[in-house]
Amino acid sequence: MNVGLIGCGRIASTHMRAYETINKTKVIAISDTDINRAKAFAEPYKIDKVFSNYLDLFEIKDLDFVDICTPTSTHEAIVCNAAKSGINALMEKPMARNSKECEKMIEESRKHGTKLCICHNQLFYPYVRQLKKIADSEGFGLTYFRTRVNENFEFLRAHGLAHDWNISPEHGGILWEVGCHLAYLQSHFLKDITEVYSLGVKAKYQVWDDLMVLLRTSSQRYGIIEISWIIQEPEMMYEVVGANGRRVQAFLPHGYIIDRMQNSIGNAGDVVRSYFSDEKRVFTKWSKFVKDQVKKPQLGHIDLIGSYVESLEKGSPSPVTGEDGRNAIMLLECIEKSLKEQRAVSYSPL
Repeated sequence: MNVGLIGCGRIASTHMRAYETINKTKVIAISDTDINRAKAFAEPYKIDKVFSNYLDLFEIKDLDFVDICTPTSTHEAIVCNAAKSGINALMEKPMARNSKECEKMIEESRKHGTKLCICHNQLFYPYVRQLKKIADSEGFGLTYFRTRVNENFEFLRAHGLAHDWNISPEHGGILWEVGCHLAYLQSHFLKDITEVYSLGVKAKYQVWDDLMVLLRTSSQRYGIIEISWIIQEPEMMYEVVGANGRRVQAFLPHGYIIDRMQNSIGNAGDVVRSYFSDEKRVFTKWSKFVKDQVKKPQLGHIDLIGSYVESLEKGSPSPVTGEDGRNAIMLLECIEKSLKEQRAVSYSPL
């Protein structure tokens, strides 16, 4: 399948690595508002069709879909114009700044018969899939699902992993940049969320940079979202807790799972067993880190994009539909409203 890539920022390189792995796809054109950046990006991949205006890219014949790797505020216009040109679209998360923009994209895609897919890649992480399998397993009895992402913006920016627009209110700030992944995962693990309550602060930036969210469901289960971009020590941990007290944690992106069933310490023997158990966890963490310096962790893009390509071939639904992306944005809107008004907010996905 022929692909047109729009936007040549950091995430575009991750998408290109996925296309190099998926034999069925070939990126034949590149577009970026900075034509020099587009040319520099296209050169190592030997792509000769380079544009500064994505509308020119739409004129290419036999283009199967476009991959949109541009800032959030640009998504609506690009997707709607692609749909009007009869071109399918895969776009980076978050889908949009608000659910109204999502609805416009869904409506235009439906109207023109094009297929839309949102790149919520974390559901395709191998260890997130494993965590979901455990949560759904017979006898586990999921009680709550917890997602925690602690990062430091200054470190991320210094290493080219974040940009100033990531903390811009125009683009939704940290809540949209990080929270969109967590909102989508929560709605996937907990399909009956009914209410949101959020607390947070703007400690260093003009956007919410340290916050916690509680999610109530109709089935008496609950979800927890924790996000901070001001903490020095990074951590990305997802946890499911069962009715029998079993706790299973997945640590990303390096990907390892800890089944925390260690008994309470009551004697010297328990102290020794606890010590070796803790040492094993530390060894697992750092051995995975070292391994990933040689072989980069699988970030889910290959499986997601591969599934999208397959859906285009078979005429089946996208792996992450526009409706899925919209519901995640609706949950973010409820979180933001709760943060501003300091009260619980009802959530009713469409």
